[in-house]
Amino acid sequence: MIRIGHSLCALCALTLLLHAGTVAAQSGGARTNTAQQRIDPEAVPRPEGFATRTNVPINIDGRLDEDVWSEGIPITEFVQSKPNTGYPATENTLVRILYDERNLYIGAICYESEPDRVTITSLERDYQTLNSDVFGVSLDTFLDRRNGFIFWINPRGAIRDAQAFDDSRTRNDAWDGIVDVRTVVADSGWTVEMAIPWTTLRFDPTQSDRTWGINLNRRIRRKNEDVYWSPLDQREYIHKMSRAGTLRGISDVQPGRNFLLKPYVRAMRAEGDALIDEDRGYDYDGGLDLKYGITPRLTLDVTYRTDFSQVEVDREQVNLTRFPLFFPERRDFFLENSGTFTFGDVRGMSGDPRTGASLRDFTFFHSRRIGLQGSSPVPMEVGGRLTGHLGRFELGLLNVQTKSFAGDPPENFSVVRVRRKILRNSDIGFLFGNRQATGSGAEYYNRSF
Repeated sequence: MIRIGHSLCALCALTLLLHAGTVAAQSGGARTNTAQQRIDPEAVPRPEGFATRTNVPINIDGRLDEDVWSEGIPITEFVQSKPNTGYPATENTLVRILYDERNLYIGAICYESEPDRVTITSLERDYQTLNSDVFGVSLDTFLDRRNGFIFWINPRGAIRDAQAFDDSRTRNDAWDGIVDVRTVVADSGWTVEMAIPWTTLRFDPTQSDRTWGINLNRRIRRKNEDVYWSPLDQREYIHKMSRAGTLRGISDVQPGRNFLLKPYVRAMRAEGDALIDEDRGYDYDGGLDLKYGITPRLTLDVTYRTDFSQVEVDREQVNLTRFPLFFPERRDFFLENSGTFTFGDVRGMSGDPRTGASLRDFTFFHSRRIGLQGSSPVPMEVGGRLTGHLGRFELGLLNVQTKSFAGDPPENFSVVRVRRKILRNSDIGFLFGNRQATGSGAEYYNRSF
């Protein structure tokens, strides 16, 4: 009898201890359960999450203190990709997703057992995420399991955003989406509150109930730890949309008119004794960019006499070789759906260590070759660009006419890209490019297929 009583006391004590550990883990901070079981990221089913509709206004201040956030269904189970693939995250993360007729709202609480060691290296747009604590979200709004929009937020609210194509094969980091983000760093960790307008995202408005692909990511820099809601292997990233989870519950929202007109006017007057007669006087110019969503999956871009003066400056690079450097495209006209024209991997890999070659060296078409001669801009007269999906085909059409420059005749650039997905993760198609002089007497051209 005495032996049984001791066993009961021990069992009760163990039960209370396990219950206390569970409550502590749910309330935030480091996980206390040491009996962690590893899963295989390649074998486990993809998780499902739900977005909750709200009619209550949300103030984006990073605090998540409105009562409406408690209505969202929590997402809490994150799994390590690095360093211990398949094991539970060592720090808790809680995410809720809401929406209304204007925005998609994402709120995240990133619990941290050592909040004074949260790492923040930059406040600039499109910062380097590898060196910072990060919360990330990727959205596959057409559920094609190949393409997506990605947003990374650091604890001080800096944003990095991108478009990903062809199931993580290429990525356009120069794409900038409109998004409202606020963050707060506190004693228990840091929080993210973000509102993504429906006009930032492309999706099919004819579907009454939308099902999207989604993945959530957190990087804990001091531990070199990457965790994902939809588990990934070490070699995979958040924009691997074929491995993403599923988001349900969004209905009765519209993407907006998707029409953007951006004109510009420039005027100049030059006077002074230091100028020669030819440089004195008045000069003026004007032009515009137009973007129109013909369908939810087909976008038309038009430019007329655009000087691209608003374009972000290139990052500095040091070249100690005899080969030209690769600079990514940053001009708005060429950005959206730029992955449609990719034939080769512009992200590049380390390549063969003996030759130094990478997949980037075999890129078939790069739009930075249009409108530039060396480091000097070549005036663009007019350009049109149609990109997106038409039925089961991915389509890209581009035509740009440049002016004469530095003694060279005007040129016309044309590109046609057609591709169709086959099997699970393959495609078949073609890409045709033509560069041709259009001035009187000019006969040279370059055509590739």
